Amino acid sequence: MAGFSKPRGLLSTLFAILLLLQVTVAISHHAHHEHARNPTPTEMEEHMEKTKRLLDERADRIKVTGVLGGTRAERKEVRDLKKNADQWNLYLLGMERFMAKAKSDPLSYYQIAGVHGRPYVTWNGFGPLTNNAGFCPHGQGLFGSWHRPYLAIFEQAWYQCVVEVIATFPSSQRARWTAARQTLRLPYWDWAVAPPSGESNMPTLLRDPTVSVTKPSGKVTINNPLYSYSFGSSLPSEMGGGPWNNWPITLRRPVSNPTRSNNNEVSSMLQSMRTNLRDRVYYLFISKASWGYVSSEQIGARTEIASVDSFESVHDAIHTTVGGDSGGTMYYLDYSAFDPAFWLHHVNIDRLLAMYQKNSPNTWVANSNINRPMAQWNQGEAKNANSPLKPFPKTTKGDYYTSNDIKDTLLLGYYYADAQSTGAMVSAVNNKYSGGRNGLRARSVGEDGANLPYDGRPLKAGDYHTILSIIANKFALEGSYTAHCFLGNGGNSTGNSTAPYSNSTAPFGNSTTPHSNSTGSTSYDYTQSPDYVGSYSVLGGTQTGSLLTEGCVPLTTALMGKEAAGYVKSIAPKDTEDYLKKNLYYKIVGPGGVEYNPEDLEDFHVYVQAAPVTPASSGDAFPELGDYIKLPTVTENLPAGQPYTWVPGPYDYIGYNETPSYEYPAPADSYPSGYPVPSGIPSEAPSRRTSQDTVSASRLSSTSTRRAIICTRIIPNRRIVSHVV
Repeated sequence: MAGFSKPRGLLSTLFAILLLLQVTVAISHHAHHEHARNPTPTEMEEHMEKTKRLLDERADRIKVTGVLGGTRAERKEVRDLKKNADQWNLYLLGMERFMAKAKSDPLSYYQIAGVHGRPYVTWNGFGPLTNNAGFCPHGQGLFGSWHRPYLAIFEQAWYQCVVEVIATFPSSQRARWTAARQTLRLPYWDWAVAPPSGESNMPTLLRDPTVSVTKPSGKVTINNPLYSYSFGSSLPSEMGGGPWNNWPITLRRPVSNPTRSNNNEVSSMLQSMRTNLRDRVYYLFISKASWGYVSSEQIGARTEIASVDSFESVHDAIHTTVGGDSGGTMYYLDYSAFDPAFWLHHVNIDRLLAMYQKNSPNTWVANSNINRPMAQWNQGEAKNANSPLKPFPKTTKGDYYTSNDIKDTLLLGYYYADAQSTGAMVSAVNNKYSGGRNGLRARSVGEDGANLPYDGRPLKAGDYHTILSIIANKFALEGSYTAHCFLGNGGNSTGNSTAPYSNSTAPFGNSTTPHSNSTGSTSYDYTQSPDYVGSYSVLGGTQTGSLLTEGCVPLTTALMGKEAAGYVKSIAPKDTEDYLKKNLYYKIVGPGGVEYNPEDLEDFHVYVQAAPVTPASSGDAFPELGDYIKLPTVTENLPAGQPYTWVPGPYDYIGYNETPSYEYPAPADSYPSGYPVPSGIPSEAPSRRTSQDTVSASRLSSTSTRRAIICTRIIPNRRIVSHVV
């Protein structure tokens, strides 16, 4: 480990020494000319900042370019990529070589994965960390755009490994492999699409411990680089400990005796969740809300009723399911990027967000406040689409990408077929994520256990889209937690669940720390219940705090099944409200498989609401959603189901500029050197608005200032709306 940590520590120390020398010389020079006055604290701070900027500009940093070289290639679904044998072979060999890079290499798998969360160290000449934290802006307005250059540097480093792999083949074979790599890009894993018949929506490609590949020596079997990542013989000490008693290999829903991943349970659970994941994606698209509202799960982004869910919130469900409440790698935000599944999953999130750009083309990143201390930002700093996406430089001198710079994915050398045009997007959403089209069937929806499988039906006039909305504190526990939602009388309701909410069926102790997991096998799998509808997950970390999120569990398809089985006459509130009141229940499960009383969790609230649906006018259009109405009687007797009104805090969103402050496509001078700039782009960058990046945490935390900055108004049947004043 010394080979990794010392160079980084040395860089930070050298930076600090240079900075101190600069300031000392400046103060001495100042004192020589003004003997009567010492510099003020403000002058000291300003000079420190100026010196830091000068040193930043002199730094020789690795420029994030993605895969460039003239060819703009498609990122494909992982199962589709496998159909091209040569590209699949290069993808795996490149990943194997990438993971084997020395930890001291800034382009190693270890260091790039470490940017996301732990080990809380600097990267690529960024300088000393602003706070002892990772760089990932989860629960922030920059969540979606920040991950785009992050994926690009991962793809860039992996692709270089592919090039190095090809160089090991005999010269007579290199032309073949070089041709294959030209259009090779990172694949994505679409966990919401219906899988091929007989398969799970978690491909075996991610679950097989070993895989056959072709190397210069011929066919060989290697450890599958999509199955796990190994830190070595032990977890590096700078990681500060890790899941499953510091196990040095990434794990998914781990079990013991011997310690291993339980990928079969992951696969089974995701298969049970697929319909609800599909519905969440579909109804996000037909909401047609602003991109900034649907990209982040932070409650402050919910300033329009159409935005009752977010892609980030859906993303959390994959993290917690793959990691598992037994304490796997993906279960903790801090460690999650080390699991190879993280990258396949996040490429899919990037794809969905790129598709949504076609759905709401005149909106982009929302103006927001940083709501928790991060490696690159302080709590309270205001951000917008022109804010630097640290620590990802677009030049070697420390100029960082902004969200506006990377709105066009072609800038980074890739595209998604489903995001090529509005028509391609609508077609993909309708064909992949709308209910009742694929002919697959789910488990029984009948309370009496009758074989009444149902996967949904097309929407029709008079239908309502009904959801269980959930507000939750992202960092209420040390680790993640999940609300499993059920509809039916096949199990106990939430209200009469056995006290004191300790899950007797899970062979675990009640520890909530991620570093002392028990050695039990697995927790009870709620997704196999005949009443199971879906899950709402909250991806947490190893530190507690306060950050409110909001999302939902769609109930519409489950209610369609009840309609088909004769339990309700229609899926309109007049016919479903009483049924929901009697049959809706949920269980909250946290680290170690422990069941929690919803009212014991800080800032946890649930309520049900429904919106009328107007069916699509044609196959190349989306249905229309009307305004949501709340159904308070459904949850009034459930724990945490009483009426609740959210009041913005000092670090919540302060508004959304509906007149975009960006220029798209990006200005020509923001494209990396060597990138073929699209035509029609102005040669000079427009002036950048930077005032929103100067709001201090102390100013925002002032009560009087909050009154000056934030005003609220109540819209009937809508949440509080915040506006900048």
